[in-house]
Amino acid sequence: MRGTVKSGFGEGAYFITRSVYQEQFRKKLGFDPFPGTLNIEVGDPEILDRIKRGAPVIHGGGGFGDVLYVKAVLNGEVEGAILFPVKTHHRAGCLEFVAPVNLRKTLKLRDGDTVSLDIESDEVQE
Repeated sequence: MRGTVKSGFGEGAYFITRSVYQEQFRKKLGFDPFPGTLNIEVGDPEILDRIKRGAPVIHGGGGFGDVLYVKAVLNGEVEGAILFPVKTHHRAGCLEFVAPVNLRKTLKLRDGDTVSLDIESDEVQE
């Protein structure tokens, strides 16, 4: 799947660092995410609906919502995960990607750049 990098609301770092999520990220994703998300506009919300159908859950609590996730690889280089927060301000065609590194710096990404995502096939259910 391809998409375009875009700026978000600047809230990703706050949510990524909440203790209600951190241990689950470590256990379920296999890494500690860099505090922030890379926002990727894919345009077609139906693609995202298909991807997140049956996705595993990171449970929220204390006023924080659940987060669905699917492991993926960005630009064939960086392993991470697509996060689908149940509570979100993003448009339906936008996704959030997390990895153990600062993706903008590591991959020299800017708003408007095109990126590719390879999704782990056993996590996507048709």
